Amino acid sequence: MILGACALSGWGAYIGKSAELRGLTETMIVARSERDGLEARVQRAEQANAELLTATESKLSALREELRQTSAAREVTKAQLAAAQKELGVSKKRLEQAARDRITETGSIKAGEPGKKPPSKP
Repeated sequence: MILGACALSGWGAYIGKSAELRGLTETMIVARSERDGLEARVQRAEQANAELLTATESKLSALREELRQTSAAREVTKAQLAAAQKELGVSKKRLEQAARDRITETGSIKAGEPGKKPPSKP
């Protein structure tokens, strides 16, 4: 009888441990499945980040090229403006000299003569 009780007790402990191990095995299977799902999400996120980085680097490169072209166009425009201002200064001096030459040739303005006002119309 004692031997039977010990045998039943041993089988009971074995069945209890076996059920506990099945529960742990199921928990481990669920945990592995969740881990695999999380790893897949992390991998997709890393791939999306890599694609965003590539797109951002491409846009940055295009913007740098646009800035380079804009800066070059600005330098060309500055040079054209400087040349136009210089040409304007030369033309202004010529025009002033031509006006002085014409005045001295025609004598149209005499030194010391006050200017006359044209008659006003009512």
